[in-house]
Amino acid sequence: MTTLSYAPRHGLTRAVLRLHRVSLWSWAVLVAAGASVLDGAPGSRSPQLLAWLPCAIAACAGATLIGRELERGTATLGWTQSVSPTRWLAAQLAVPAVALLAGMTALTWLYRWAWLSGPDDGVNRWNSEYFHAAGPVGPAYVLLGLALGALAALLTRRTLPAVGLGLAGIALAYHLGDRVRSSLWPVSEVRGPWGPSLNHVDQLEFGMVLESGERASGLDCGDQAVPGDLAGCLADHGAVDFYATFHPTSHYWPIQLVETGLVLALTAATVATTFWILRRRLP
Repeated sequence: MTTLSYAPRHGLTRAVLRLHRVSLWSWAVLVAAGASVLDGAPGSRSPQLLAWLPCAIAACAGATLIGRELERGTATLGWTQSVSPTRWLAAQLAVPAVALLAGMTALTWLYRWAWLSGPDDGVNRWNSEYFHAAGPVGPAYVLLGLALGALAALLTRRTLPAVGLGLAGIALAYHLGDRVRSSLWPVSEVRGPWGPSLNHVDQLEFGMVLESGERASGLDCGDQAVPGDLAGCLADHGAVDFYATFHPTSHYWPIQLVETGLVLALTAATVATTFWILRRRLP
């Protein structure tokens, strides 16, 4: 088995680039292909791929790039050639992180340009896939995927189990992000019937305000005897008004930034845990 010599300073970075050049070139090809699709078809919609695929690739990259060296023993060899385990892990994370962040940022900006320049098609920007694909929260989740994959590789010291754990971790983080997103910023409330101007907001709850002042979530006028008779509908339910809680368009970027900050903080904590485990497991 051939191994690479880990020279100090910039030699370590060059060694990582050479060792993982196939993976890095594959990522570059994927980014170029995605950019060409977005640039050539501004009206195209591919939020699911942009929201999920890079996160999965990042988790697999963290698990594979580190797990493979631990599994084959090349990491231990590098540690005996004047490269500390901490510097080794830092280089293993930094090189793919830069590549993934650069590529994902470019795709996010291109997608946002394609979205704004194309037809609206009734798309709600609060939809989970669109939310991930059109803002900084997408690149943040990619970095988290890389960190989770690396942590899984260090825990298992095997490539395939690390890939599975990394993918499960980023899927769980993605799901939790969707669940808590609406609570990251104070909600707004309106009274009265739901109008067309509110169709593109993040609707959280709707219903009627009863005569007692209590709210009855989910009540609407879909079963009213006389369509359009809102006053009669309210009277039939013993209510005095409609209400709705939601996030308006003005909350979009604050929530993007808050979630991005939380994901980056979780990424930093995951990386710190990975370094801590590495030091704990050293002979």
